[in-house]
Amino acid sequence: MAGVSGMTLMGVLIASTAAAQSTNEDATVEALQERIEKLEQELNQRLNIIADEVESSKGDNSRSRVTLGGYGELHYTNLSSDDEDVRELDMHRVVLFVGYEFADNARLVTEWEVEHAISSAGSRGAVEMEQAYVELDIQDNLHWRTGVQLMPLGIINETHEPTTFYGVERPIVETTIIPTTWYGAATSIKQSFSNGFSYDVMLSEGLKTEDPTSDPDAEPFNLKAGKQKASFASAYDLAVTGRVAYRGVKGLELAVYGQYQPDLDQSAETSYAESATLIGGHVIYNLGSVTLKGLYASWSLAGDAAKNAGMDVQDGGYAEVNWKPLSSWGFYSRISQYSQQQDESKEIVELGVNYYPLDNIVFKADYQQYNEDAGDFSGINLGMGYQF
Repeated sequence: MAGVSGMTLMGVLIASTAAAQSTNEDATVEALQERIEKLEQELNQRLNIIADEVESSKGDNSRSRVTLGGYGELHYTNLSSDDEDVRELDMHRVVLFVGYEFADNARLVTEWEVEHAISSAGSRGAVEMEQAYVELDIQDNLHWRTGVQLMPLGIINETHEPTTFYGVERPIVETTIIPTTWYGAATSIKQSFSNGFSYDVMLSEGLKTEDPTSDPDAEPFNLKAGKQKASFASAYDLAVTGRVAYRGVKGLELAVYGQYQPDLDQSAETSYAESATLIGGHVIYNLGSVTLKGLYASWSLAGDAAKNAGMDVQDGGYAEVNWKPLSSWGFYSRISQYSQQQDESKEIVELGVNYYPLDNIVFKADYQQYNEDAGDFSGINLGMGYQF
């Protein structure tokens, strides 16, 4: 009996041990299974988050809505006259464009420029914000802009990257009579039609020329110096600008434009200056490798003060022919005539070459001859430019 009882007890102990071992293994398996299920849930959640981010980025990735661009110009000048020699190197400008698409029909356009490499007290350089506007598409062909904008005037005021024109310097008529680069705080409408016609209407700050009654050294009717550049711009009298253009024939562009501003004085009570009116137009005609350009613009300044100063009419024009026989080489000739004061007739004759090692890089060289009224200079200019 004692032997049987001992054996029975031994069997019970073995069975209990085996059952406990089986229970522990089952618990371990269940724990592992729960851990695996939890890891699968976490993995699925992370995959879903990634999938949502990828899907969202297709239509609303802020980085994909940002656009960058810019251009720059380096100039070498070697001009001389009987009285003066000009020999200088100048990083004339470096420009950065930054744009942002709020939506398919709304965008921001900005343009930041550093001129002459250094902007500091006593330097000739400047930092300027030449564009900073929001554009809304009212219709596919109708656009509304508000902010700092370029005036819709001339050939190069809106498109002046160095690869888009001939000559190291911009055409002199479009930097004096039309004071390119000319921009200001404004609101405007632009509409284009399928027949090739388009129009622009702009309401903006006007020019404000210097007041000789407070400064005897002032240049009261120097229109280029009157640009306010959206910097605390006096706005007693706003300017109205309009343009009509036609591009319905291949290779042809015709445009007429004008601006009226009631008061060059920009004060509550006019003291020395009255209204100013600009009328101009241009034609561009491309004949294969040859392009012909012509532009004329004229200011009419009202009032006795402008007339007595001999600056009531300021006008000018130029004619250009350029020939691009190869994609990498282009040649041009231009004659410019302009006057900012009575009894003067400034004339500049120039010819030169553009070399394009790549579409967005250009090297330039030109020869210029100024008449006596323009300073009697002659010499060469060299330049390098790029855009991206």
